[in-house]
Amino acid sequence: MSVSVARSSQFLTLVLGMLVLAADAGADPVKSQPQPYDGPIFDAHVHYNRTSWDEFQVKDVIGNWNAAGVRRSLVSSTPDDGTLKLLDAAPDRVVPFFRPYITATTLGAWYKMPELVAYTKERLDRGLHVGLGEVHLVRPENVETPTVREHLRMAAARGLYIQPHSDAAVLEAILKAEPEIKVIWVHAGFHESAAAVGAMLDAHENVWAELSLREKDIMDGDQLDPAWRDLLIRHADRFLVGTDTYIAERWHEYEALVAGQRVWLSLLPMDVTELIAHKNAERLFGP
Repeated sequence: MSVSVARSSQFLTLVLGMLVLAADAGADPVKSQPQPYDGPIFDAHVHYNRTSWDEFQVKDVIGNWNAAGVRRSLVSSTPDDGTLKLLDAAPDRVVPFFRPYITATTLGAWYKMPELVAYTKERLDRGLHVGLGEVHLVRPENVETPTVREHLRMAAARGLYIQPHSDAAVLEAILKAEPEIKVIWVHAGFHESAAAVGAMLDAHENVWAELSLREKDIMDGDQLDPAWRDLLIRHADRFLVGTDTYIAERWHEYEALVAGQRVWLSLLPMDVTELIAHKNAERLFGP
C-alpha cells in the first residue's frame, strides 16, 4: 500500500467518526461539535486520469461534483486529454492545468525527458491552460535539469501557475530559478510541518498551499491541531482545499472526502472557512 493510499484510508476512518460526532451534536444541544460546513467547495486538486476513464465517465465525474457540492475544480490529468474531456463538458466548472505526463510511468522520470518540452509547448500554445502541474519533483537537483528549467521558463513567461508536488527544499529551488512564478503548493509539502509551511508562506507572497492528504495532520482527534489552526487563521487567504483523485478509488470515495473537509472546515471561524473552502481559489481563478 502506498503512503498516499494509507493516508486516504486513515482519513476516511477519521471522517466517519467525525460525521457521527457531528450528527450526535445536532441531536444533543449540550454537545459543542459544530455541524459540518455546508457552503460551496472549490476543489483545487482533481485528476481525471486514463486509469479512471473506464469506471467514471465524464457525466459521473460531474455527478460527483454535484452530489458533493463542489462548484468548481482545478483539473490536471494523465494524459492531458482527461482534463480536456471535462473542460469540454463543463467549461464553467473546470480550471485546466497542463500535466506533462503522457502515461503514469512518466511521473517519476519527466524531469529528465527533454522530448516533453515540445509536447508541453504544443499544448500550452493552444491557450487553454492556466497552470502547469501537478508535477513531481523530489530533490532540489531535479529542478536544475534542462527539461524542468524550460518548463518553469515557459510557465513564468506565460503567467501560468506551477503546481509542484515537492517539499520545502525543492520549492525553494523552484523559486530560486523563477522568483516571480505563481505556485499552488500541493499537499502543502505533504510531510512539512505547520511551522515549515508557515515559514514558506511568510517568505513568498506568490505561494498558495493546497491541503489534500493533510487532514491527518490538521486534525488532532476531533479538534484542529493547535499549530495548524493558528496557521490556517494567520494565513487564511493562502490556503485551498483539494481531494487528489489520482486513482479511481478516490472517485468512489469522493463524497466522503469532501464531507471530511467540511467537518474540519467547520472548526474554523466562518470567515476563514469560506476563504479556504472556495473564496481564495475563486479570487485566483474566478467564481
